[in-house]
Amino acid sequence: MLTLLKSPADHVVALHLDGGIDQAALTPIIKECDERLARHERISLLVEIERFGLITPAALLNDIGYALRHLGDFEREAIISKADWLRHVTEFSKHLVRSIEVRHFSPDEREAAYAWVAEPPRGGAGADKALNGRDAQTPAAKHHQA
Repeated sequence: MLTLLKSPADHVVALHLDGGIDQAALTPIIKECDERLARHERISLLVEIERFGLITPAALLNDIGYALRHLGDFEREAIISKADWLRHVTEFSKHLVRSIEVRHFSPDEREAAYAWVAEPPRGGAGADKALNGRDAQTPAAKHHQA
């Protein structure tokens, strides 16, 4: 099950993972990301992982497609997990995707993870589109017009 958590900042989507992921669980997460991207140039993710499960093929394809369409729209990802092997995967992923800064935190470092991911994105205090006088159009909308 993938559920939304209370976010530490408006540009952060916070999640809790405990088990498997299907399309029904992924849909509100994507909607939340889109809503945050409508207000910010870049957003960040915080994922508290209690337990991994299977992801359905439809959810996997949707997740990969969304991630590819929004590669430059994510600033940071904080992963909180007691799984030490995930720390190694996180380190390896830094070499594959350089557009997002990813860090692994143990459950004891939860407070530090929340503080780190809540830091404003580069480019200003929260990269708020309205306050910075930027185009109010979402990055997704810009992408579809191209």
